[in-house]
Amino acid sequence: MPSFVTRLGDGWRRALDVLPLALVPVLTALLNTEKLWSVLTFDGFHLSLRLAAPVSVVDVWTFVNPPSQGVTVQTGVPMVGFPLVLFVVPAALALQAALIAGYFGSLQEALVAGRYDFAANVRRFFLPFLVLTGVPVLLLLPFGFAGASGGLDALFPLVVLSIPVFIVLAYLFAATPYLLVLRETDLLDALRASYGLAIASGAYLRYLVGFLLFVLVLSPFASLLVVNVPVVGLVVGVAGGAVLGLATNLATMRFVADVDPESPRVGTWADRDAGD
Repeated sequence: MPSFVTRLGDGWRRALDVLPLALVPVLTALLNTEKLWSVLTFDGFHLSLRLAAPVSVVDVWTFVNPPSQGVTVQTGVPMVGFPLVLFVVPAALALQAALIAGYFGSLQEALVAGRYDFAANVRRFFLPFLVLTGVPVLLLLPFGFAGASGGLDALFPLVVLSIPVFIVLAYLFAATPYLLVLRETDLLDALRASYGLAIASGAYLRYLVGFLLFVLVLSPFASLLVVNVPVVGLVVGVAGGAVLGLATNLATMRFVADVDPESPRVGTWADRDAGD
């Protein structure tokens, strides 16, 4: 089984062939207005460490933990007051789901067929990705409102207790978006398949540990650039994080295809140097 470094190199080479798809992690980064605002309004020195799994689109925020004041929870959608939230949050979720559906579907097509149709993938996978994107946001939304109103400190024990739960869920279901498009199946089947891989495959554990360590090593350098170099660092970080995110998502897609017996084959490692 190829090492994580080998897979990352393969993902980078493949990313250069489908570079327009890097626009998606650029957009997901820009849509996270809370984190953008945290960086743009910060005055001082900031260094952060991150641990993250490739559970969705990998972008600059996978590697950078933005500065914050006190206890905060990032929901990934703009936080606004009532009644505007009734329109903003659903619209943001729908846009994110469309971007993620088109992105993951196109990654699968690019690996399997060497071409992709982004719009067709949005239509094909929008509903399952809307659920997959929306459920975590809805779970975090009460904490986000509490943070926006300054009342999150009172919920600090609950936030701390929820952290290990989210870690376990991220590990068990990290492969879900990849399996959705590789198998072209429904969400429940993808969730069951991800759970099965997580508890049965040592390769699955090794790959995720490799990804976590990769993010951990890169995160302090990324945060130094993005947070401490005004504006320019953020622009470079968003663009660079998008290309690196595309490479890691491609590497993860191919890894899942390799370890899942029901996913289509995407070439062999023996002919990797020949371009698969």
